[in-house]
This record gives sequence, structure tokens and C-alpha cells, in this order.
Amino acid sequence: MFDIDYIIPCYGKSEIIRPGLRALANQWKSEFIHVVLVNDCSPNTKCDYADLVEEFKPYIDIKSIRTPKNVGQGLARQYGINHSSHDYFMFQDEDDMLANPLAISIFVGSIESNIYKKSDEDENAFVLDDEGNLILDETKKSIAVMSAPLFEFDDNHTRVIEAGNRIWVNSKLYNRKFLEKHDIRFNEAQSRHAEDYYFMNCFFYCLDHDPDYTGILLDDHQLTYLWYPNEGSQSRKDPHYGFMLSGYTMNGSVNILDFMKNKKRHQIEWNEEIEAQYRHTVLNMLVYSYFTFLSFIRHVASTDYVPALELDWYMLRDSCNMLREKCMEYYDTYTYTEKIDEYHNVHTFTDVQFTEPWIDLDTYIIEGCNELSWSFEELMKCKKEYHFNEMGMLE
Repeated sequence: MFDIDYIIPCYGKSEIIRPGLRALANQWKSEFIHVVLVNDCSPNTKCDYADLVEEFKPYIDIKSIRTPKNVGQGLARQYGINHSSHDYFMFQDEDDMLANPLAISIFVGSIESNIYKKSDEDENAFVLDDEGNLILDETKKSIAVMSAPLFEFDDNHTRVIEAGNRIWVNSKLYNRKFLEKHDIRFNEAQSRHAEDYYFMNCFFYCLDHDPDYTGILLDDHQLTYLWYPNEGSQSRKDPHYGFMLSGYTMNGSVNILDFMKNKKRHQIEWNEEIEAQYRHTVLNMLVYSYFTFLSFIRHVASTDYVPALELDWYMLRDSCNMLREKCMEYYDTYTYTEKIDEYHNVHTFTDVQFTEPWIDLDTYIIEGCNELSWSFEELMKCKKEYHFNEMGMLE
């Protein structure tokens, strides 16, 4: 079994983090796990979580490091990556935990079964060299990521998030060399909200186009990770939280498209197939932003919601305009059917807050709309000037 780093961004009180550490300490062969608590300048600890380090160091290798300033969960994860060194690593949210004592062994065992040479006589036995070490199977691809399902639960519901999801950073074992090869990092602009969205899209873009690496999935019935929604989190307490995220998500879309185009960074050669994928992704993100932007306007006009920061509005507005500009590069190549299909797909199969548009999609792309040039003060005026009926139509 090989060593892995286990990175946990921390901001809450020690009692929130402790159950997850107990689950790690109880892992079979826990001596191969190296826990990195990343204190994101939390006001909830006066000792940089030294109390947790002292409590668990008899059972597991554990250390605490501190970010120079509060940076948010995304960059706290990146700080943990930068200050650890083993070839493979995992993430865990501070209030989550592993589902069983064999969870890490299941991850590592799945990797080993797919990269090391096995005996011709016994497919369950590994071939060893003269020093008793496992031998890499040169005929197999390197593993970029090992993905397992998450079990989400709270007092009201449970659900399994399948292993093949490309959104959640947790319940995955990552290959550090793959991230370094393609310069995949958490984005500073996406660190506090929607940080998974940018990171995972960049990761799987590279994986889809790197012939030297592959990813493997655990069976969706093989649960290894428990995700417990934090009832005290902002997303649970604020009914407007989803709309507050709108600007961060659209900014993430812009940054993802910029990453795809930056072949000097990720070292993926641009070709016709990738151009076609990029073209489709631009249209998908544009249509998503179209519904998101108009829904945001309706929500501001129809509720007591006032963005906590003017930045939330300007990030949304400017990102939607940048997505329009990117779409215009390919606009003449999109057929009517492509646009209608994408309109239907986004409306039906995504979590977009759908509203009945008062401007058609083509006009939105080509000409924009008045709302796309509003200042924050003009946005606030729509509370008095815009009225929507029960069907969500602008009157």
C-alpha cells in the first residue's frame, strides 16, 4: 500500500472536525495516511488546531498548516496540495467523514490493481521484483483519478451521488503528477464559491484528452464517503444563496473556457475535435448564462433580495457579457437546431433557475439587453420598475 496525503481545509470549531479524524484514525493501515489540516485563518481556533494534532498523532500522521490570510476553501485546498508531497492525495470537507474502516484501502487497492503487473497464473497476485517491490505494468495507462460515490444525508433525505460525477472534488483519489503535468489548480477568483466547478471541469478536460492517463470508478454501491450538509452553513441559512452564487458560476464558465484555450498551460494540443468540443461548450455555457442572468433580474425584482456585495452583481453582469463575446466567435456556425436543442437541454436537465425570457436568445447573443449594462443602482431600481406575473412573465 502506498502513502497518500489527506487534505482537510478547516475553519470551524474542533468538535466539527473531530468525527472525521476519528474515522481516519480507524482506517485499516492508517500509517499510510498523512493528514494535512489547512487552517484558513479561522477565528474558531486559538491554537491552529494543535489540540486536534495532539489528540490524534498517536494514531495517525497529522499536521496543521496555516494559510497566510483567509483565502476560502478552494485556495485552502490548493495550499494543502502545495504543502504536501506524496504522489496521491484526497480532499475532505471538515464536517464529512469516511464511511467505513476500509475506505482508503479500497481507493488504494483499486489503483494498485490497475497499475501493477499481475501474475499470469493468479490474476489476484502481484508480481514482485528481487527486492519485493511491486512492478508497474507498462502496458497499462497511469491513473489520474480514482472516483467513488458519495452518500449524502441529513435529517430529511438521503441520496447517492454516483462515482462518475464530474462536479464533486471529494471521494476521489488524485494523481499529483497528472495535475502538475497540466498545471491544474484551484482558481483564486473561484475560491470561496463554486470552486469545485472550475477545478473539476479543467481536470476532466485534460483527462479526456490525455492519452497517457485514464480514470477509474468504484461501483456506486461501494460507499466510502459520507457528505453531511452543514445546517449552519451560509447555503443552508440564506434562501437567496443560489442567486448569490450566480456571478461566481458564470465567472467560472469564462475561466474554464480560457483554460481550454490556453494550450501552453495545459499542454493539450488543439485540434478539430477539441475545437468542436469548445464550440459546443461555449454555446452550452452561453445558454445557461442567459437563463441565469434573466432569473437573477426577476429574483431581485420580485423578492427582498439585495446582493450582499455589489461585486456579486458586477461579476455576473461582466461574465455574461464575456460569454456573449465568446459565443459571437462561433455564432454564424450554430444552426437553428443546435440552439433550440441546447435551449431545451439547459432548461430541462440543469439546475438553472428558469424564468420565462422577455428577450429571445438570438437577440440576447447578438445585441444584448439593457440589463447587461446596468449599474448596481440601476439593478436596485428594478424592484420598483419590473413586475412579473405568476407565470414569471415580465408585465
